[in-house]
Amino acid sequence: MSQLLFATTPLDRAAALRRDPVRLQSLRHGPDALVACFWHDLALLRDDRALLAHGNEAARLMELASHVVFLGLLENRPVFALDLGKMAAEADGSPPQWEAGAVWGELRAIGPTLPPEDSTILATGRALVNWHRTHTFCGRCGGPTESREGGHVRTCLDQSCGASHYPRTDNAVIMLVADGDKVLLHRQPSWPTGMWSILAGFVEPGETFEHAVARETYEETGILVDDIRYVASQPWPFPASLMVGFTARATGGELVVDRHELEDARWFSRADIAAGFSDAHRADGSGRPYLARPGSIARMMLDQWLRG
Repeated sequence: MSQLLFATTPLDRAAALRRDPVRLQSLRHGPDALVACFWHDLALLRDDRALLAHGNEAARLMELASHVVFLGLLENRPVFALDLGKMAAEADGSPPQWEAGAVWGELRAIGPTLPPEDSTILATGRALVNWHRTHTFCGRCGGPTESREGGHVRTCLDQSCGASHYPRTDNAVIMLVADGDKVLLHRQPSWPTGMWSILAGFVEPGETFEHAVARETYEETGILVDDIRYVASQPWPFPASLMVGFTARATGGELVVDRHELEDARWFSRADIAAGFSDAHRADGSGRPYLARPGSIARMMLDQWLRG
């Protein structure tokens, strides 16, 4: 079975420490502090590991950060996520250079190559850093906000408002819809050429997850479903989703693709996929289609279905 990315639990989130600013300040500047660094949507790596720098290097990176978020404790060592987005790009527009051996990587691409705990730490940090970057002003009154509780709250500084804002998580359902020996796959226009995956969509106000599965499937493809069953969930910090996976059984309807949402949708049998799809998990020059990338909940559910 494909291992789910971002779904391990390496950190003690140590929520009580978030409310102790004196202790957090001490941990932030202590010799055991570890930092995970982000420049726009890229993460800093060294030797194929998340750059959990410590000591003097961590202190220097802290000085360059526009946002610092306490993620928790890793084997009793404090871990912080740093937003280095204000560092200037190189003259050719490439990410800023850091010390020898350090490189920048995009999390979706590098996640499967990293140890599971590193991927999860980077996913957590990326989601929180992005939230800080996009919530510097109050959504209620428009006033400036300030980071509190180790970066897990932003508070409006306008005394007539004072609203507290918390990191958002956008719930989304992802569903493997089957009809006997066939599975419903689709493509979106923004995806890499050749990639196919199972249906997904965001949960709307007033819906259960199961209602969202049925609604999204019908709206996008015209297919009716029942026997909706929970499988697993996966954090997906691009930018802030929680993918909640379900299987469902097709019961009727006619396949009609909503072209406003999808590029295409089709039924594929196990034999179709075995004979016609590439094993490369990416475009390989053959023109053959391929399935969602390993490590995603979509791929995990597809692998389970393909095994029958």
